[in-house]
Amino acid sequence: MKLNRMILVAALGLLSTAAYAQTGRATGTPFGSGEDSIRCRQSISLLTSFGRTGNYADAYEPWQRAYNDCPAASKNIYIIGAKILHWKHAQAKTPADKKKILDRLMKLYDDRITYFGDDAKVGAAQIIADKIEDYKTLGGADADFTQVYKWAKPVVERYKEQTPIQVLYYYAFSSRLIASKDESKIDQYINEYTQAAEYADAVLAAAETDEAKKVIEVYKNQMDGEFAQSGLASCDKLEKTYTVDKIDQHKADKNYLQTVLALFQRAGCSCAASSRAGRYLFDMEPSVTAAMGIAGEAIREKRYTEATEFLNKAIDLAQNSSDRLKCYEALFQIAQVQRNSSAAITYGNKILAENPRNGKVLIYLAELSAGNASRYYQDDKIMQRCYYYLVINKLRHAASVDPSVAAQANRAIANYSRYLPSAQEIFMHPSIKRGATVSFGGESVVIP
Repeated sequence: MKLNRMILVAALGLLSTAAYAQTGRATGTPFGSGEDSIRCRQSISLLTSFGRTGNYADAYEPWQRAYNDCPAASKNIYIIGAKILHWKHAQAKTPADKKKILDRLMKLYDDRITYFGDDAKVGAAQIIADKIEDYKTLGGADADFTQVYKWAKPVVERYKEQTPIQVLYYYAFSSRLIASKDESKIDQYINEYTQAAEYADAVLAAAETDEAKKVIEVYKNQMDGEFAQSGLASCDKLEKTYTVDKIDQHKADKNYLQTVLALFQRAGCSCAASSRAGRYLFDMEPSVTAAMGIAGEAIREKRYTEATEFLNKAIDLAQNSSDRLKCYEALFQIAQVQRNSSAAITYGNKILAENPRNGKVLIYLAELSAGNASRYYQDDKIMQRCYYYLVINKLRHAASVDPSVAAQANRAIANYSRYLPSAQEIFMHPSIKRGATVSFGGESVVIP
């Protein structure tokens, strides 16, 4: 009898607790009910007001209340909450504190997927993209890209060509890092990169604005460049995997030919197999990929007229900046080999129109322009030598926008600096002084 009474008291206690549990989290509703509903709305109003003005210190407490009590009430809990945690991370003094805040931010993204993953504007796939971006930014050198791979892979498998470009990039990026530490994963990386690259092409084709296309192309070009430079998909490995005999066996398989040819091109490889695949594919259906495959083999065998013909066909067929850029770069190299400076200038400028940060082209054009010095001020050698300030400025610009060519640019700067007028020559010159602007045709330079 005593035991039954105890059970009854316990049950009544549970019923009493349930009756007073009115928060959104406890009731499974967005705002909860009664006073808790009012408090939830007040907290969201405060965190939104403070958050929009960047006052994250005052936004923190109402954000915590809303996040804990009514997590399904508003997307602002997560949008502004991420900004608050970024602020907290910047304020943290120790690595341990920073890691705790980063872990909170990752959970915030997981909870946003739980409550707002079906949002039409920013759904689960884009939330994962933002999560990975923040993890990489705040995690820095401690970021674990095995974890990034685990986050990205299910998104790519589910959303395919609708996967956000950031997720596609980090999927390939993390797969590459895994393969670089485990040789048994190299084939997996090649397959996953190929998959990501195909989906990226579809994402680019579906982009509706020029601005969106530019963002996509930045990620896509970086993904392709990292594949080509990884050393994991070497030309030798690809040639052993995709032989001429295998190409002949699949000569009527359009998808197979496209995949193989894209792999060779992204790895920067030109061989008999890629050319054969290009020929079959071009006869089946003229395309950028096929034309570039034929051109690559022609370049390898120094048939530059044929290569130029098919590269121009590829440009005519190209639908995106990435493909045009590859063609212009190949034509630029052909022009250099043939010592055709006029053509090299033309294609160099076309490359810069697609990618203004191409340091190799900027250096080439700068050094080529150095030969123009003698055209100006032929009766005044001091003024004429000021032209090299202009050349040096161009070289410095190349190094600033493309750090990979900084050493080459600095060597060239040291060379052309020898031709500059001395401080005494400038001081004694009647028309030149420091800070003066000297014009050279359509260009000008300020004397430092």
